[in-house]
Amino acid sequence: MVWKQRFSNWACGALTLLVGLTASGALLTAYRALECYAPLRWPANPVLSFGLAFVAIDLLYYLQHRAEHRSKLLWALHAVHHQSNLCDTSVSLRSSALAPLTVLVLHLPLAFSGLPFAVYFPAYLLHVGLIFLLHSRTPRWLDRAGWVFNSPYLHRAHHSNHPKLRGKNFGGVFIVWDRLLGTFEADCDEATAFGIGRQPTPLNPLAANLAPFKAWYDRRA
Repeated sequence: MVWKQRFSNWACGALTLLVGLTASGALLTAYRALECYAPLRWPANPVLSFGLAFVAIDLLYYLQHRAEHRSKLLWALHAVHHQSNLCDTSVSLRSSALAPLTVLVLHLPLAFSGLPFAVYFPAYLLHVGLIFLLHSRTPRWLDRAGWVFNSPYLHRAHHSNHPKLRGKNFGGVFIVWDRLLGTFEADCDEATAFGIGRQPTPLNPLAANLAPFKAWYDRRA
C-alpha cells in the first residue's frame, strides 16, 4: 500500500507540473507587465533585494498556508497535499493541480511593489526547493533546530492527525512567523499518524483533485 501512495503522490506532482507549465507562462508575463507600472522600486543592491524578496515570499507562504486551513474553498485546493497517510519526500510532490496558479496570483503584488522579475524568480525557485526538503528526514539534532528556521520535525506536526497538533506550524523556510503569530508547536513527538482524519487517500490524481471540491460542494448544498 505504501508504494501505491507514493506513486499517487508522484502522479499528483506530474499533473501539477503539467498545469503549471501550461498556464504559468501567462501569469509570469503578467508579473513582468505589472512590474513596468510599479510605483515603487526595491533597493538597487541585488543581494539586499534578493534577501528581502526571499523573506517576503516566505511571509506570503505562511499567510496563504494559514488561509488555506481557514477558508473552506481554499482548503479544497490545499487538501490534496494532506490526503496522504505518509509523510516523506514524495508528499512534497502531492499538491493541487491549481497550486502553482494560486501561488503566482498571490505573488503578483510583489511585481506591483517594484520587485524585479530577475530577482523575484530566482528567490521563488530557491524557496520552492527548500520547501521541498520539509518532508524529508534529517538528523535528530537538526530536526529540533527551530528557533528561526523550520524543520522536517516541526513540519510533521502540521501533517499530523493528533488533535493537539492541528493548525500548527504553517511556516515555510522560517518558523519565526508561527512563533510571532501564535501557531507554533515545539513538541511534535506525537506526530506519528498522518492524513485527513480517517479519510482514505485517493490514489488517482484526478480523483485526488476533485474529491475536496466535491466535499466542499456537498457541505454547501
